[in-house]
Amino acid sequence: MSRVARLLLPLATVALMASCGGRSPVSVAPSAAVLTNGAVRLEWNPVTEPNVNGYRVYYGIASRTYLQPSGQGLTSTAATYTVTGLAGTRRYFFAVTATNSLGKESGYSTEVSLDIP
Repeated sequence: MSRVARLLLPLATVALMASCGGRSPVSVAPSAAVLTNGAVRLEWNPVTEPNVNGYRVYYGIASRTYLQPSGQGLTSTAATYTVTGLAGTRRYFFAVTATNSLGKESGYSTEVSLDIP
């Protein structure tokens, strides 16, 4: 590894921890989950760190047990996402992560749940 790369790696790591660290960014937590015509529209406050370039949405029928494997959530570049195709008469749990330009992903946000009639 070159000397420049050895010097830049810690800086990149610090920047990554600030925007997509192992902890859940508080501002990523879904602030609304609205059911309309069988679809759930999630909304959250965007992360303002300059290298955050998108979000991943995860959902499932048990708390903290999502249908999407870690790192493979439903992608969005906006602070909203509409989940479609959900079966009725179930409670769904939703969480969001932030991703950055280095391909790193934050921890899961605070979870929200919604009952589908």
